[in-house]
Amino acid sequence: MFAQTFQHGFRQHLNAFIIVASIIFICALCGILARPLFFLSICWPANAVLLGLLLRFRSLNNFSGWFGAFIGFMLADLLTGNTLLVTFLLTIANLLNPVVTLALIALFKLNYKEYNKGLTFLYLFLLCSIGGCLASPAFAALTIPYVENTFMTPERVWIDFGMWWSGEILNMIAFLPIVLAIPEKQNLKSYLQNLQFKQFSYQDLLPLIAVIISVGLTHFFIGPGAIMFPIAALVWASLSYNLFYVAIINCIVCMLLNNTLNEFYIDQSSDAFLSTTISIRIGLFMLALGPLTLAINSLNRQKLYQQILYLANYDSLTTVMNRRFFYEQSEDIIRAKNKLQAEKTIAILLLDLDHFKNINDQYGHYNGDLVLQIFSERIKLVLREDDLLGRLGGEEFAILLKNVSLKQSISIADRIRDTIQSLPIELDKHQHIYISVSIGLSFEKLPSALPLQHLINRADQALYQAKEKGRNQICLEIGLQNSF
Repeated sequence: MFAQTFQHGFRQHLNAFIIVASIIFICALCGILARPLFFLSICWPANAVLLGLLLRFRSLNNFSGWFGAFIGFMLADLLTGNTLLVTFLLTIANLLNPVVTLALIALFKLNYKEYNKGLTFLYLFLLCSIGGCLASPAFAALTIPYVENTFMTPERVWIDFGMWWSGEILNMIAFLPIVLAIPEKQNLKSYLQNLQFKQFSYQDLLPLIAVIISVGLTHFFIGPGAIMFPIAALVWASLSYNLFYVAIINCIVCMLLNNTLNEFYIDQSSDAFLSTTISIRIGLFMLALGPLTLAINSLNRQKLYQQILYLANYDSLTTVMNRRFFYEQSEDIIRAKNKLQAEKTIAILLLDLDHFKNINDQYGHYNGDLVLQIFSERIKLVLREDDLLGRLGGEEFAILLKNVSLKQSISIADRIRDTIQSLPIELDKHQHIYISVSIGLSFEKLPSALPLQHLINRADQALYQAKEKGRNQICLEIGLQNSF
């Protein structure tokens, strides 16, 4: 047992080391290759990606993960020609960003897992901006200019400090939301499944095309005002796509604008580049905040709408359809106009929990609610995925079975009755009771001109007979008793 536990723990730490080291090495290498001669890097995703990994994946936030990040930073710098001392100081400066930011998140007890709720998103980036993004350049400015073979000098230490800080906040707003918004594994599967059945529309691409055009215009009308070109298109995209897509689009737009404007001013002169870059990066940071905040608000409204829709259509106690929604869905099935979607037969089952009032009186309403919950859950186990189950009120439930023969519908009803009566229900204080159900069944071939309520009434008459005959049994509507 000890050997298995040790092996499992060792494998987890090894995976954390390899994953973080590989990702940070690639990100740092990209940042180094994007560094203009004698200047700090224009694009440095490594720190933002590292913070995102540590926030998002708890299994990576351990000694092995941090050591992997250290090795990734060191290797990327050493392989591109930096000296060991400068590389070590740069690595410490880079690691200070996530260290300080995580410390501030813990200090202020910010629930970063709910970054998409309320003002949490803004608070997160506020802590990043005044915390880790300041700590890294502060450490670098105090150490790196005073060692040999360095690209930072004491003469322009404040410029380098501002360049580093503005670069850090821009990279945070560009790359951190992507890592945080990556869909969970179970959500990704359901999303891909829905994507397969969703009919593609070229209108879905219009916001993205607008973003591409607006960014393309910056190459023809280059200047400080180019930052404003994509605003309208980004707003459109944030209202049309999910947060993950918006984060990716936002990142690409920010990096392209940053690169375009930096190249423009570097070509003019190094002084023009240094005097405008900090302003450009802060402007891009503010530009990126808008679409992300709007996308999060849109996401929250959609979730709120789904919650309201669910509460309007489903019974809050048993989580099955409420009376109104069950009637609506059943009417749609009966009146289906599309012949390809039309059902051939339907069966209506009305279920009534036997002696439920006695359960409430003897064991209390809390246990009565518990019985209803367990009762509905056990019914779901018998039904098929596309059958309808609704609570009509109190202890009375209704089921609509599609495309079943009369014999099959009776068999399903009998399985429900047998499942309900054969399994005990555990109440509070470890009490166990057995319950039973009476079922009335009506059956109809489609298409039918009969309204749903007529079929419900026929099943209700059969249910009344089941109660009259002693309960815990199934009765068919009068017209079916002789034909079966």
